[in-house]
Amino acid sequence: MNFIKNQQQQRVFYITVFVLLWGGAAIFTKWGLQHSNALAFLFFRFLISTALIFIYCILSKQSFLPQNTSYRYVALTGLFLITGYTLFYFLSLQYGISPGLLATILALQPILTFFITEKSYSKIKLFGLILSFIGIIFLVYNNLFVNKLSVLATIFSILCLLCITVGVIFQRKIVEKPWQVLPLQYALALIFMALIIPFQNFHFEMNYAFWIPVLWQGIIVSVIAQLIFYKLLQSGNLVNTTSLFYLVPLVTLVLDFLIFRTELHVFDYVGIIAILSGVYLVYRKPNIKEN
Repeated sequence: MNFIKNQQQQRVFYITVFVLLWGGAAIFTKWGLQHSNALAFLFFRFLISTALIFIYCILSKQSFLPQNTSYRYVALTGLFLITGYTLFYFLSLQYGISPGLLATILALQPILTFFITEKSYSKIKLFGLILSFIGIIFLVYNNLFVNKLSVLATIFSILCLLCITVGVIFQRKIVEKPWQVLPLQYALALIFMALIIPFQNFHFEMNYAFWIPVLWQGIIVSVIAQLIFYKLLQSGNLVNTTSLFYLVPLVTLVLDFLIFRTELHVFDYVGIIAILSGVYLVYRKPNIKEN
């Protein structure tokens, strides 16, 4: 019994750390983008995370490449899950979306993945999905038409959601451990950023306000938080683990208000309540009579 209790305490600890780290990611990104553009931030972030992953593989004598999955499939998955998702994530913030709103939009990812991959589900869960979509409509409408949010910021946030959803679905078929796919995926993301540097604006300020967010994203989020997430996936139910992403917006919204004083309006509250209510209906324990 004590052993089980310790396991539960460990899992709660990892969940708490993951949600806090992931929830704070958008805050550090917004901070860093005040002192650089998205391309410069991403280039240095992937440079740091790629170097750390390769160093880890060398020290632990792990393979740099996947052994049981096609290189092309791993690369395509990384194109959506890492390169596309991260690029559109940063562009959304650069063009004015608030970290809290972006985190709330991305919180739809697990529910979209669930309904795309599941063959059958109850009417209650279907209602939860519809309710969550109504919530996202409220959020997007209020910020696009009422708060005059940039159209590009809205488009990039939706593309970000699509990239992570497609990437997660592809990732389900990869059987390798994370350090067997991350080197290739991170390296390709780094190469992609390097290739577009000559054609895009590239600037950053050489100060702590740029390097602290970059180091946080490159080390804490890209490596530590990512490995914690994979550990949770391996030790628990897939649906329950991915549902942790719905706790992230709450952390981000609180930090967004405390640090940047971002105010929420009536439509924002309605959208957030609708999304969280829909999530509850999807992931709550079903009754035996439900079908």
